[in-house]
Amino acid sequence: MSMQDTTPQFLSTAEAANMLGLSTTLIQSLVDRNELSGWKTRGGHRRIALQSVLDYQHNAQVGRNSSSTGRSQPKVMIAVETPGMMHKLQAQSSSWHLPFDFHYVDSITAALLELAQTRPDVLVVELTMSRSQQEKTLHALQDFTARGRSISITLVTEEIGLLPAAQRQSGAIQMAPGPMSAAWLHAFLAGVRASWRT
Repeated sequence: MSMQDTTPQFLSTAEAANMLGLSTTLIQSLVDRNELSGWKTRGGHRRIALQSVLDYQHNAQVGRNSSSTGRSQPKVMIAVETPGMMHKLQAQSSSWHLPFDFHYVDSITAALLELAQTRPDVLVVELTMSRSQQEKTLHALQDFTARGRSISITLVTEEIGLLPAAQRQSGAIQMAPGPMSAAWLHAFLAGVRASWRT
C-alpha cells in the first residue's frame, strides 16, 4: 500500500484548522472565498482538499519568510470599524514618524482573515459591535494566540469586564477603554516603540 492510499485526500474543517493553526470559522471563510478548495457533504459538512491546505500553508510560509527578511520595521495591523476613523488614522499616522509598517483594515473580520498571512507584530482592534459579537471576537483571538502565535493584541472597547481578570493577567490580549481616537493610538504606539527599545 502506497502513502497516497493511506493519506486522506480531503480533510474536515477541524483538521484543516489544526494544520493551518486557524479557527474553523476562518477555514470556512477561506473555502467560501475559494482560497481553499472544498465541497459540502449532503449533511452540510465541508471537506477540504488536502493539496489546497498544503498549498495555502506553503504560500503563507513563503510570505512570512520574504516579509521577515525584507522588513526591518515591526508591522502594526489596525482594525477600525468606525466610518471615517480609518482614513483619519491613516492620514495622521504618516506624520507620526513612528518606526512601524502600518496596515489598516476596515473590520475585525478582515483582520482575522489576514492574521495568519500578514503576521503583524502588533494588532490593535476597535470593537464597536454588540457585546456578544465582541465576546466571539475575543474568543477567536484567544484561539489564535493559543496556537502559539506570538503577537501583541490590544482591544479598544467601551464594554466593561469583557476580558475576565484571570485572562488579563496572561498578557496575550490587553484591553483599552474606547472609543478609538488618533491621540490614543499615537500615545499607545509611542509606548510600544519605547518598550521595544528597552
